[in-house]
Amino acid sequence: MTQLYAGVGRANLTPAIGAWLVGFRGRASGCTAIHDDLYATALVLASGDEKIAIVSCDLIAVHPQVVAEVRQLVRSTTGIPARNVMICCSHTHSGPPGYAAERSRAIDRAYAAYLPFRLAGAVRLANDNLRPARLGHDSGKAAIATNRRQVIGEGRTILGTNPDGPLDREVGLLRIDSAGGDPLATLLNYACHPVILGPSSLVVSADFVGRTREVVEGAMGALMLFVQGACGDINPLGGVTEDYRGCERLGAVLAGEALRVLAGIEPRLTDLRLSAASSELDLPVRLLPGQVPATWPDVQDVLDQEFPWAAPMGEAGAMIEVHALAIGDLAIVSAAAEPFVATGMAVKAASPFAQTFFAGYTNGCVGYVPTADAYPHRGYEVAEAHIGYRLPAPMAPEAEGMLVRASIDALRQVSAAAETSGRSS
Repeated sequence: MTQLYAGVGRANLTPAIGAWLVGFRGRASGCTAIHDDLYATALVLASGDEKIAIVSCDLIAVHPQVVAEVRQLVRSTTGIPARNVMICCSHTHSGPPGYAAERSRAIDRAYAAYLPFRLAGAVRLANDNLRPARLGHDSGKAAIATNRRQVIGEGRTILGTNPDGPLDREVGLLRIDSAGGDPLATLLNYACHPVILGPSSLVVSADFVGRTREVVEGAMGALMLFVQGACGDINPLGGVTEDYRGCERLGAVLAGEALRVLAGIEPRLTDLRLSAASSELDLPVRLLPGQVPATWPDVQDVLDQEFPWAAPMGEAGAMIEVHALAIGDLAIVSAAAEPFVATGMAVKAASPFAQTFFAGYTNGCVGYVPTADAYPHRGYEVAEAHIGYRLPAPMAPEAEGMLVRASIDALRQVSAAAETSGRSS
């Protein structure tokens, strides 16, 4: 039997006072206080000749340039191949940008310059802490979110509440213990925008994710990684409130369900195979019927300075990475975008694995990828958000189908790789 090894590491990602907080238009200034610290938490797994690393960051997103830098640093310090490193973001709207450019303010340029070393350092700590381990996984259900695309008329949709819209309540849990039975790490996958603290809030926070992590880690005595799901059209119950009590309440509900499920998982010593697959996908962008190129004049200068995002472009549109990791009969498949919840559910349903976690906002983020049926209703995600991501037009309606197929293909690749490894050992 091939022994599994696991290690965890953590780096603090809290910015300095004055750093910009990204995710909402119209903030009056940079951050004025720290409510709760932001972190990068890394998990490294090793089995036989394979090693993989998963990094969970309390950031809105990290730019592909940063991903490339981190992977290079990780490879040089730990030997883990670039394809085996997955960098996930919680998508908190109360944290700093994961990227800066020439026009960015000095405080944000300094943060972005140091960020790759922070993330790679967390992986190095995890790799240095490798020890014999066992793992198990399961899922539960939590009702802390709602579909936010509320149709109010023909071709008119607002960010509100749509109780009849798609919603994924699944809470995916991975538990890793030492060979002796002591908890080493947990990983939680759930789909919900961390936007309880809205545009009037100028405090740094991981939003409800921070409260969930605090409760789970306090009870388990082990670090927790949060992996955000496909939450492009999903908001927390109660919406944007500016009140951290909402974070406390919903974060505790999610933590309670996580602890219930984790208590029932019995990590096992198994002959576990690890594998990875990665591909680039060129998602087409196209103006909607009657639409003309547009900007947000009121915040254009702010965007240039505070969120100088530039999606990598291909021949058809925006380039994204689709990435999959296999951990025995569990898989994590990710997209460098903001997919709608139905996309994640479709991929999970078609997966060849016993359990699959879908991760958005991973290894970059080029913007929203709505489902085809959302386009007639327009709305922010369909018709406006591409401006902030610096895309020339919204994603085309066929982009979501391409993403689903590429994700399923990545899962099949890692499944086949794991089976081949098993036969050859």
